[in-house]
Amino acid sequence: MVTLFRPKQSPTAVHDAGHHGHSDAELKAAYERGRREERARHKRSPFMALALVAVALIGGTSLALAAYKGSFSEGGALMDRGVSSAAREAVPTLKKGAAAVQDTLSTEAEPVDNSQPAG
Repeated sequence: MVTLFRPKQSPTAVHDAGHHGHSDAELKAAYERGRREERARHKRSPFMALALVAVALIGGTSLALAAYKGSFSEGGALMDRGVSSAAREAVPTLKKGAAAVQDTLSTEAEPVDNSQPAG
C-alpha cells in the first residue's frame, strides 16, 4: 500500500545550552547581527506600503458598497458616480492652484533693476 501523506518527522535532538561552546553574549550578538542583516536584505518601501493600503481601502469600499446595494454592478455604479463627481470638482481646483503657483513663480523670477542711483 502506498502512503500519499506522511506525518512530519520532528527532530528528537535535545539542545542543551550549556554544551554548545558559545557564551550567551556571543549568541545574543550573533542573533542581533542576523536580524540586522535580514532587515537590510528586506527593506520596505513606504510608497509600496501606501499603495497597498490604498488598494486595500478601495477593495474594502467596493465590497462594502456591493453588500449595501445588493450587487457588485450597483455598488460599482455608485462608486463610478462618486469618482466622476470628485474628478469634475478636482480639475478646476487643480487648475486654480497651478495658476497661482505659476503667478508666484513668475513674480519672483522678474529681475529687479538696481542700475538707477538711489536718491
